[in-house]
Amino acid sequence: MVIGCNGCHSAGPATEYAAGHNPYQRLGPFTPPKIVNPVTYLGGGRDFGQIGPITSSTVPPHIVSRNLTPDQTGVPAGGFAEFFDSLRNGVDHDRLHPNCNGTTITSNCFNPPFDGNLLQVMVWPDLQELTDHDLHAIYTYLTAIPCVVSTGHSCS
Repeated sequence: MVIGCNGCHSAGPATEYAAGHNPYQRLGPFTPPKIVNPVTYLGGGRDFGQIGPITSSTVPPHIVSRNLTPDQTGVPAGGFAEFFDSLRNGVDHDRLHPNCNGTTITSNCFNPPFDGNLLQVMVWPDLQELTDHDLHAIYTYLTAIPCVVSTGHSCS
């Protein structure tokens, strides 16, 4: 299985690749070579926009990809246990999009039957069959990449 995490966990197509090295905008098949933008690599921030019927009809939330790079403690994604739980079970440990309850209007809630405790855009159902060894390897890789500063995510 090949996983393209940076496609979602960057700030979006305009910043995913280094200037002049976006494979979708190259002049030829091999020139210039594709180069991932190290300034935004796995730093999150891609806004998937308002997600139609799974959200409140009055104030649908924007779903924004999370920063996967290590924080100031050197740990990505809240630690391995949270990372594992998110990829294996889809759990949103940040609880950014709770279920709408009908009495409290929030700008970031989901309407049932969608479960606000789960990551709604993340492709965790496709990734939950990865082995424990695979998940450890991915997490170990994430601990070794440079930190990218983003909202709520500092590097030092």
